[in-house]
Amino acid sequence: MDSAASSSRSTRRAERKFQPYKLTKEAATNKAERPSKAEMTSYLLSTLQDEGNPICHSDIADRSMPMFSTSTGHQVAEGIVNRRRYLTERTAKIKVQAADAIGPKEPPILSATRCYMNGYLEGTTDLEMKRIIAEAGGTVLPVASSATHIITSQPLSGSKNHKILTAKKQSRNPFVVKPEWVMDSVKAGKRLSEREYAVITETGSKNVFTMLQKNK
Repeated sequence: MDSAASSSRSTRRAERKFQPYKLTKEAATNKAERPSKAEMTSYLLSTLQDEGNPICHSDIADRSMPMFSTSTGHQVAEGIVNRRRYLTERTAKIKVQAADAIGPKEPPILSATRCYMNGYLEGTTDLEMKRIIAEAGGTVLPVASSATHIITSQPLSGSKNHKILTAKKQSRNPFVVKPEWVMDSVKAGKRLSEREYAVITETGSKNVFTMLQKNK
């Protein structure tokens, strides 16, 4: 049965002819007699049902031998596979393997934060802090214009301080906090109050002690 089918395919393959564009030796040297790209495209599209059409009835798979590297260690399917299905299943397996390797993810305690790194970070590095924020669900920004938190271990410059402290109340001023706020929030498993980690305090907020000192 298999030999008969193979023989039938070989016969059909031998009968494939492209008569409209079979050029003679003289015509092959004469560019004027060659079909244009538009004519060739039109011909191929109009003969999609023809077994001699190389687009829909290609026998390249029968004439090819799949080769793969043994160093990858991946299994190779025999014959033609559905590539979309293969990629979908492969992606799902990779996610499962990554989850098993990493373990349970930390809760996205910083999911509503947009953080900007400014200058020196005591006890950590810029790269490490970005990794921790990203793993905790936060977003790291390259500029401070739309940040909700500015992470730094040193006082801001005078111009930055002035801009933050004199900003309109309608706009949400960013919290300027130390890196310890991120570290401690991750350890606690929840977003801690920024007040205890603030690098600068708002001038408009006064406590009772300050008011009594000024009245003396």
